[in-house]
Amino acid sequence: MHLRIILIVLCGLLSFYANAHTYYFLNTEQEQLGQGFEQKLGMPLESCLNGQWQFQGGSMGDLAYRGDFDSDTMLNTITGSVKGGINLVIFGGSAKFSMRRKVTKNRNSAASAVELTYEKGSYNFENRTTKMAIQELLNKAPNQVRSRCGDSFIHNIKLGSRIYVTAKLHFRDRTKYEWFQTKIKVKFLFFSKTFTKTKAFQEATKDAVYTIQVNTDGGMTPELARLSKNGTMHCKTDNLTSCITYADNLFSYLFDGGTYVDDLKDEHLNILKYEVESYEDSGHYDLAYAGQAAISERYIALSARLRSYQDLVYDEIERLSAFKAVSEEPLEIEQLAARITARNTQRIGLEQAGKYCATLPGTTLCESQIESAIANID
Repeated sequence: MHLRIILIVLCGLLSFYANAHTYYFLNTEQEQLGQGFEQKLGMPLESCLNGQWQFQGGSMGDLAYRGDFDSDTMLNTITGSVKGGINLVIFGGSAKFSMRRKVTKNRNSAASAVELTYEKGSYNFENRTTKMAIQELLNKAPNQVRSRCGDSFIHNIKLGSRIYVTAKLHFRDRTKYEWFQTKIKVKFLFFSKTFTKTKAFQEATKDAVYTIQVNTDGGMTPELARLSKNGTMHCKTDNLTSCITYADNLFSYLFDGGTYVDDLKDEHLNILKYEVESYEDSGHYDLAYAGQAAISERYIALSARLRSYQDLVYDEIERLSAFKAVSEEPLEIEQLAARITARNTQRIGLEQAGKYCATLPGTTLCESQIESAIANID
């Protein structure tokens, strides 16, 4: 089987509801078929329905180049739809949440990504009935049902794999990054062994670090794991040979002529995204009219504030790690290592605040946790 076969629709069409909304899967453990969902917050809640998983046929693939790729564009592209500008689960702090920063440009790093996506098909949640415990609660405290079950449920999950091969140029500060973006205007950061650097390019990148990395939502076959086992490849910009060789080896395996498609099996697939359907549209009127929403929309603002600091910390850890990887000065390595350790401590504090707020403890308590974590960031 060749890549060109996987890059066309093989059979059938994926079923969907006209009023469904698609969300990026962040692996919060609640993003599962049948989970309740509050659409105003874009957040999975408790599972209030019993039902059966039914596989929907259809396979499709896509190959795309994402030049000058930013995280918002990435999410808007791969979700397929955005409702009210919300396409992230609030208080997302998982590895997949941080991955969006790893494959896109940020404050001090330019990025290009090649994205390879394969969707095997999807599962719908059918033959649904309201759980007995929820039925009993409907008669006693309907507002509690709304808080636990939301106004919708996850009715479809899409399985597949998505691989990003990302090239980045990391700069020491924002000024040098902006100068590169303005003067050089290079959008494609994958270079060949015959790449001839202009004098302007050499001047703009002389203190930058070039990296090649692989990130996946599923699709990590044994051979891809072997090729990427050493993690991100770091190179000084005056010697890109090892990074170029690494990218060549990856592309030789992943694309036409390679064996990636043949190696890809069901066990390598993950949930890529999911769709939600309102209880009203699905005919679950008992849940659709179960009182008024008691979950504060203030959580959205708190999550956005938390996320902005998480992005800052993630970005700097990546940048500092790039310069540490190529440094040959013991003192600089020691200083960078200390800074990375400090940032990782801050990262953990922010993630813990996000996990706490994801339990919906109340906005006052949530805000207190977030502000405590932010106070430790310098």
